This record gives sequence, C-alpha cells and structure tokens, in this order.
Amino acid sequence: MKNKFIFIAICVYAFSEAQTLDINALRMAQLKQGSNTLGTSGLSTVTQTKAKVIVDRAIDETKYIVGPGDEFNVNIISSEDIFTYTLAVSPSGKILIPSVGIVSLDGLYLFTAIEKIEDSIQKINPSAKIHILLSEIREFKIKVIGHLQQPGLYTVTPVSRVSDLYKEIMSESELDDIKAQETEKKEEKNENDNEDDINDEELNYPELSRRNLTILRNDDSLKVDLLEFGSTGSDINNPFLHQGDIVLIPLMDHIVGVFGGIKIPGDYEFVRGESLAHIIKLAGGLRPDADPNKIQITRFTSPTEKYTFPTTMADADTIILSPEDHIMIRYEQDYKRQDIVYVKGEVKYPGVYAIDVGNTKIGEVLEKAGGYTSKADKTKLFINNKSISNIPDREKDRILIIPEENRSAEEKSYIKARMLTEKGTIESTSLDHAQSLMELNVTKNDEIYIPENFNYIEVLGAVSKPGRYPFSSQLAYSDYIELAGGFTDTATRKRFIIKAGTGQRLPIRKSISIENGDTIFIPDRLEYNRWILFKDILATLGNAAALIIVIQNAIGP
Repeated sequence: MKNKFIFIAICVYAFSEAQTLDINALRMAQLKQGSNTLGTSGLSTVTQTKAKVIVDRAIDETKYIVGPGDEFNVNIISSEDIFTYTLAVSPSGKILIPSVGIVSLDGLYLFTAIEKIEDSIQKINPSAKIHILLSEIREFKIKVIGHLQQPGLYTVTPVSRVSDLYKEIMSESELDDIKAQETEKKEEKNENDNEDDINDEELNYPELSRRNLTILRNDDSLKVDLLEFGSTGSDINNPFLHQGDIVLIPLMDHIVGVFGGIKIPGDYEFVRGESLAHIIKLAGGLRPDADPNKIQITRFTSPTEKYTFPTTMADADTIILSPEDHIMIRYEQDYKRQDIVYVKGEVKYPGVYAIDVGNTKIGEVLEKAGGYTSKADKTKLFINNKSISNIPDREKDRILIIPEENRSAEEKSYIKARMLTEKGTIESTSLDHAQSLMELNVTKNDEIYIPENFNYIEVLGAVSKPGRYPFSSQLAYSDYIELAGGFTDTATRKRFIIKAGTGQRLPIRKSISIENGDTIFIPDRLEYNRWILFKDILATLGNAAALIIVIQNAIGP
C-alpha cells in the first residue's frame, strides 16, 4: 500500500513538471515573437502595411481553402498564463507552432485547418483552452488568357470573384489601349484604301465577352455568365477564384436581339443552349403592356436566308435560341392608354389632365383645372399641338420652291395665311369666339394656354404720342387718338385697326369693335423731295409734249 502511494505521487509530480516545462516553452516562444527578431518559420520578419480586403459576406469556413500567405491568430489559455501568436502559412503551406512543431495546412478547408491546429496543440497541452481565428487573407496570382489587351498573371485573393477580376481587366487603361488600337487600325486603313471605301465601313474593336467566360480548375471547367449574375445575383455565375485557376475571356461572338414589349430592349450576347424564356428574364422581363401571345422570332437558315415564326410565352422555355435571332414582342393595343392634354397659364390648377379622345371638350378640361384665375384674359385662348405642328406642310414647301415673282395670287395668299397662323393652332379672337371654342373636343397632346390679362391698346403711326394706353370698353377709336395727342400733319386719311387675336389689318368702321390688345395704326403720308418732285413733273410734261407732236405729225397740217 505504501509503495502504491509513492508511485501515484511520482506520476502526479512528473505530469506537473511536464506541464510547467510546456508553459515555460510557450512563454519563451512568445517573448521571442514579441521581439520581432524571429518569425514562426525562424526567419527575420519585416512589418508591412497590408491592403484592406473587402468581403461581400462573412467567410464560409466550409468553403474557404487555406494556402500560403494566410495568417492565423492563435490564443492559448492555460491554468497559469495566456499566450497569443500570429502564425503565417509558409510558401510550402505549413505553419510552425512554438513548442508544438510544424503543421501542414495547404489545401485544407478553413474549418479543417482550425481543427488540425487545435488537435496539434492539445496533444502537447490537453488542459489548455484554444481559440483560433483567420486574421489575414492571402494574395495569389492567377493566369488570365484570351484575346484581351493584357493577358497574363493577375493578383487576387480567395474572396475575389470573377467580376472583380473582370472589372480590373476592363479598367480605364485597358479601354484606352483598345481605343488606341482602333485608331491605329483606322490610320492603316486610310493609307491602304480609298476614301469612299472607308466611309462605307465602320471599324470596331470586338468587345470582350461577359457571358461566355470559362474557369479551368484542375481537370474541371466552370462556365461564368456575368450578365446573369448582375441580373439574378446567382453566385454560380460569379464564383470565388481559387489558387491555380486559369480564366479564359474570349471576344464576344454572336448576339440575339430582343425588342418590343421588353423592359430592357437591345442586343444580348448569345449563349449556346439558352432558351427564349431565359433571355427575356435577363432583359428585365415583359413590359405590362406586352402581349405574351404575340412573339415573333426571325432566324437565319443560311448566311443570307431567314424566316419568321410565331410563338408565345407559354412555349418560351422550349424555344432554344440560335445565333443572330431577332425577337419581337408585340404590345397589347391601347393597354391602359392614357391620353393627356397640358393646361398652362392663368388657371387655378395648371397641369396634365387625362381625356377621352373625341368626347372631352375644352371647357371640361378648363373646369378640371379649376377654371380661370382672377388675372386671366377670358378673351384669349391658345391651343397648340406639337404633334400636329411637326407634320410637314407640303403645300408651303412646294410654294417656297417657286420664285416669288412666279407665284400665283392664291399661292402668295397661302404663304401669307400660313405666316399668320401656325399649323395645328387655335386662337380666340374675342370673348364670344373664346366661349364658342369651349364646345370643341380636345385632341391628345393639346397644349391649352390662358394668358394673363393686360388691359392696353397700342396707338402707332402718325400721332403725336404713340404708345400703349389703358384699355376701356367705354372708349371709342377717337378717344384713343385724343389720348395719343391727336394726328400729326403727315397723317393720311386712312385708319386701321390690327386685331390682337388674328393679326388682321382692318379699316376702322363703326361696326368694328376695339378689343383689349388691339393696335390702332395711322399711316404717315410719304414726303417727296421737292427737287425730285420737280424733275418728275418736268419729265412727265416733256413726255406729254413729245406725244402731242407725234400725234400732230401723224395727222398732218
């Protein structure tokens, strides 16, 4: 019994001494690492500032593969002390743990590497608590091949995706190189071809593919479609890059066109085996006004021959696209169509209003707009329609080709009328006219304008004080002449009124009313130079005398 007790005491003492030795070894290793004279591999270390790695999500320990350059923070808590190390994976894929030894981690998933480090430490110190974190992500080079300007090796990280690499390749400097090469090709063509041939052909450097990239990984290959990744967010089409990958980026080859009732119409890079439903999804899907039962595909059967066949969205999953397919998706007729007019000027609520074409009257639109403001000129109503005014006036164009001296009276009259009235416009000329226009139907895209009321009359021409004068319905033509200081000595007997609404010049009569904005015009009498007048009289008298002599000679004595 006494011998057994002595044996147990010796075992406990030996275990205690072994643990003390392990702790002392860890302390010595930590002191050495803290002095920055020796690294984990026994080589001198230099402190470097590393670029911050930005990740799109937390690293998945079951997918992240450890390799040379990765760093770990290892925290060991024993019964007597705490030890923390930064351990870097060597170029050969191993780490050196003080007092433990070398552990190979290359090619292991992160969770497996952490378990292996823990097991190695616990074999030496079973009672210690161990915490391990991946603290730094390594960088490595991968090979990029294809018809790009700068193939070769590019630096990436294990959390870099193909889209990150593609963005770097298509940087501004890369685009500049493409433009420079295109310019060089054009200059070479200028030297070798005739100018007429060059104008008929446009030189374009082919674009790099975004939908047909390939990753060569060990004995496997992965297809990458960055357009689908951008559209759907599917990571399958934008995987992480692995050390040893070779990325093939070809030039864009074939296209398919999607047009009509699609949200993002245009040409899309062709991908072999792609269905009609898939390309429509990539193009944003159908517009609400698209007709899913009216889709037409035009397809080449040879380099020069093609045919068109109909299909529907119900069969879109079974329609496999071919290079240079042209897809046209028709719209549903009058789908939730809103016909509108624009109301501007002196109404209470100017804006855009929906109408029922052929049934909505001008007065109803103004009523929707709240009616006139207190400043509105109720005698004036202007309606314009750019859709109509932009229609070419063939008659006007025809007449303008004819020299003015060769135009007929009707042609001159048409040009004059067109100068006074813009194509597609309606203008009121009086209060009665404005009220009668309220019963007219509006047209889609009409612009209704109610001007502000400026109460004035202009008096121009042979008056002492020409200018603008306040309008009053109580004043007559003679009252405005009196306000303008009366006639001048050069005034003719002619009196005109120029109507504001139409621009017509009318002789003033009692039957013509003067309205707001009209202009009263008194022409000046033309003054001849007396000497010129005298010469004209002498010339006339001379011609008359000569005519008399000729007649007398003809008659005889």
